[in-house]
Amino acid sequence: MIKIRDLTFEYFDRDDEGNLTEMVNAIRGINFDAEEGEFIVVAGVNGSGKSTFAKILNRLLLPIEGTVLIGGLDAMQEENIIPIRKMVGMVFQNPDDQLIGSVVEEDVAFGAENIGVPHKELVKRVEDALAQVGLSASMRIEELSGGGKQKVAIAGVLAMKPRCIVLDEATSMLDPKSRRDVLQLMKELQKQGITIILITHLMEELLLADWIYVMHQGRLAMKGSREALFAQPERLREFGLELPMTVLLAHAFAERGCVRTKDLFSVEAIAERIYKEHPYAFLKEKTMEPASVDKKTKVLSQAIVFQHVNLSYGKKSILNDVCCSIEKGSYTAIIGPSGAGKSTLLQMIPALISPTDGSIYVDGMEVTDTSADIATLRKKIGFIFQYPEQQLFAKNVYEDVVFGSRNVGISEVEAEKRAYEAIQFVGLPQDVYDLPMDKLSGGQKRRVALAGVIAMQPDYLILDEPLAGLDPVGKKKMLQILRALHRDAGITVVVVSHDADAVVEDAEQVLYLRDGKILEQGAPSDVFYRLWLNEMEHVMRDMGLELNRKQTGDTDSERLPGEILSEAVCELPVCMQLLIRLRIMGLPVSCKHTQLAETVQAIVDAVGR
Repeated sequence: MIKIRDLTFEYFDRDDEGNLTEMVNAIRGINFDAEEGEFIVVAGVNGSGKSTFAKILNRLLLPIEGTVLIGGLDAMQEENIIPIRKMVGMVFQNPDDQLIGSVVEEDVAFGAENIGVPHKELVKRVEDALAQVGLSASMRIEELSGGGKQKVAIAGVLAMKPRCIVLDEATSMLDPKSRRDVLQLMKELQKQGITIILITHLMEELLLADWIYVMHQGRLAMKGSREALFAQPERLREFGLELPMTVLLAHAFAERGCVRTKDLFSVEAIAERIYKEHPYAFLKEKTMEPASVDKKTKVLSQAIVFQHVNLSYGKKSILNDVCCSIEKGSYTAIIGPSGAGKSTLLQMIPALISPTDGSIYVDGMEVTDTSADIATLRKKIGFIFQYPEQQLFAKNVYEDVVFGSRNVGISEVEAEKRAYEAIQFVGLPQDVYDLPMDKLSGGQKRRVALAGVIAMQPDYLILDEPLAGLDPVGKKKMLQILRALHRDAGITVVVVSHDADAVVEDAEQVLYLRDGKILEQGAPSDVFYRLWLNEMEHVMRDMGLELNRKQTGDTDSERLPGEILSEAVCELPVCMQLLIRLRIMGLPVSCKHTQLAETVQAIVDAVGR
């Protein structure tokens, strides 16, 4: 299907007068093969050359040297551009880069129509593609969440019926359920003979691969099966990658003598292995922890408080009777599926969006009052948007970071001091200070946006998906920065994230939104556990079954089919997913652990190892 030999690609930078200023080796000497119906993952940190490589596969970029054959066609030949793009569908990280229509149906139809698909066939393709991603044809693009827009982009590619689909970090902005649905769809398409090439730094996605390619600094650093690569964790770390949490758990159990193999690549496989090797530890009688939630909201003078907040656009309800409080100096994570209203909720705090009705307080100030001093409010609140490009506009890094401080009347000397300190604090090297924004990686842009906010020394830091699009190294660094700002500087941190495993480490409170409503709030482990119980009941009810919270049945896991569990636990941290499976199977262990070390210890203790 795809054969690449000795691939080299270079970027050429020019000044305003067109003179060559720099040549950057983005890809060097890569060999790559993809056969019909294979699932290949290309992994690597930000800036490793993954996205450049992806664009070459779709003939969006032309290599400097090497051979690129797509379906037997030479990508270097101009006449092959259209045939190649018919064969290779491309899904980008940011869906806004490829959405052009105002209504879902017309956007999905655009690509297929452009390659000459007859109208009758086009209508059927659009219907089929939308059914596969679970969207309605009449939806307006502007009303969709980031995850919803990504599904539209994927549907547009599906309607073209390519032989190969390349996804360039296409799942990084999706919630866990949407991500799972998209990846399951890709696996189904693979069964139909379509080649899937997934560009990612989400390590759990490597578990799907037939073959894994690891890129580092434009070169191919590693290649092999998942078994071969996961057996080399230290080498993966050399290239900025970590083992998936599932694999880390399997390795930890093997090291503790709890299981006899570390080659386990799913929560289901780990649970079954533990049961097989320790059946005596599993009981017939099990009692589930009680599920209850106190939804009372305290009005605090030094806090963010929502009281019966609603927001509607016409007949469409975005937020519905939202009541919650966030204490000063706390760390709160807001989670929920795409389109739940999370980003809207965040933007109400600095009064970027006003509710239809209800009241919002920040430090005792009613921000929904028309007489409120919004300028003073916004000096207290640092806001980071989902896409950092939305708030980066200066000619270089330094000018962007210093901009906010200058704008609020801080002296030039103090503004300059704050800017340099903030840039250093977020871990950006000195050689980026004068760089324009288009020379930065996605992770660097997020840190520049954060540095600009930190320089203004806010009391509250509000971040919308700050971990999305970051590789393991960038994610770790971002979490360290937020941890330091919260613990050392006493800043109130509010984070929207789809990454449950990341946010539970530091979050003191979790708010769970769905369909514009806060369904759960409280300590992370309690919220996730209640979410699972409630979701389990819902799924089983749809299947005509009933979950008894006090007694879930005997040790026969067939009482609770795997698909029920998968549906109900997909939004939970991986550790809790494993604990819940084991608890249902009869292992007397608490389901409320979220960290690897405590989870392993709890299970080892339960099986008597």
